Amino acid sequence: MYMNTSNEHIQAFIDKVYKKVKPNKSGNVATYIPQLAKADPNLFGICFVTCDGRVFKAGQSNKTVPIESISKVFSAAMAADELGVNVINEKIGNMGSSLPFNSVIGAVLTPTHTINPFVNQGAIATTSLFYQKNKEAFRKKILSNMDKYAGRKLSLNKPVYKSEGATNSTNMALSYLLKSFDRFYGDVDDTVDVYTSQCSVNVSAEDLATMACVFATGGVHPHSGDRIISKNAAKYTYRALRGEGLYEYSAKWDTDVGAISAKSGVGGGIFIIIKGVGGIGLVSPPLDKMGNSVRGIQAGTILAKKFNPLFKAHATFCKNKKTRRKKHKKNKKTQRKV
Repeated sequence: MYMNTSNEHIQAFIDKVYKKVKPNKSGNVATYIPQLAKADPNLFGICFVTCDGRVFKAGQSNKTVPIESISKVFSAAMAADELGVNVINEKIGNMGSSLPFNSVIGAVLTPTHTINPFVNQGAIATTSLFYQKNKEAFRKKILSNMDKYAGRKLSLNKPVYKSEGATNSTNMALSYLLKSFDRFYGDVDDTVDVYTSQCSVNVSAEDLATMACVFATGGVHPHSGDRIISKNAAKYTYRALRGEGLYEYSAKWDTDVGAISAKSGVGGGIFIIIKGVGGIGLVSPPLDKMGNSVRGIQAGTILAKKFNPLFKAHATFCKNKKTRRKKHKKNKKTQRKV
């Protein structure tokens, strides 16, 4: 397996990927939330944290971006851990969707209405599962949950929080729509406000890699050794995320890199979980048309292929299969001549 390779070799590879991807200037920063339009398009950082706690970085790995949709993963994981997988399957569901992450049509026409925990309607409904009348206690529970994965206190980006709060009409509409279908589990205004702050937390590439690594280890923090969530909840989250984490790009990602879960956010962050190996975190604000970081997808694809032992096994199998086909065709031609 790749993880037996020296630290020097891993760091050299991370540096090589960073230098290769950094010149990519394509994509645009998100503008539908005014504060995100101010993001630095040149920001680019990579971090890889192994399950045994080793850390490898390149670029601006400690510069932060708003976590945005990546925050959905941690609320879903907390629901699976504290309430149980059966509860989240019943109250939120885990259906696939080819529609945009905030589609009102999807909320109306999909049988569950909530769809899954990684589209906006399902994510806000997941946050509502922890609703408390004391809004600040409610907020603290949601935000401190993410701190456990990062292993440090994450800061709230107040300008982004205010900007999102002033432009969250679609999320409000989705939430009231879910309420009409009895698929929302708390006060709408307070829940959407807490969800907005959840999405406005700052994270770096190193934070994201560390947070992803918790799932790679089966729920144990790679640095402290503390168990953050149960093995069963970590497994559920990893599996549920596979088909939905990168919006409409998810299916191609799965085909390109193998069985690896990833989640992106419109702040420009991506985190990648490689079971039993580690977590990868990337930050770069310019996005493609589907809302994924352009540099993040490019670098993440290269890194995921390199570090994924299952991908290597699959590639070897395909190569051997191709060789067997060639030999078979050659033998058939020989037989015809005879």
